[in-house]
Amino acid sequence: MVGGLSGMMTRVPAPSDSRASDLLLDPLPDASPAARVAQDDACILLADDSPVARRFAAKLLRARGYRVEVARDGFDALGMVFAVNPDLLLLDSGMPRLDGFQVCALVKRAPGFAALPVVILSDCGGLYARVRARLAGSRSCLAKPFTADELLNTVAGALHDG
Repeated sequence: MVGGLSGMMTRVPAPSDSRASDLLLDPLPDASPAARVAQDDACILLADDSPVARRFAAKLLRARGYRVEVARDGFDALGMVFAVNPDLLLLDSGMPRLDGFQVCALVKRAPGFAALPVVILSDCGGLYARVRARLAGSRSCLAKPFTADELLNTVAGALHDG
């Protein structure tokens, strides 16, 4: 994997990875024509406090035709939800101020947002995180680090089921 994104099995680089910024500058692999078709212009609000994870996920989703709005933490994401009115929330579980579980629970209680699909991006990925995500109202919990395929399949599934 040295030198760039290698196919669809690329994992999100760790924030401490010195090659992380280099990975984000390399072009995405060519997608099939079907993969380049816009995803019904679906809007995704992505909240993650890791700049590397944010850029990786946003770049990947935009390359597949999604509109992506980005928040640096849960508090910013909560404020943006009502302005952006996204089709899907992708929330990091371990953000400062408000974590993804808290944002999910608050959004789900807001009038008109109970059916909004939410995916929690979790650093631990264990049973505790999955249960906590479900209790907050999330559709699923995607363990970090995740591959590009895992992210795209989770997003497509959440939007399709929504």
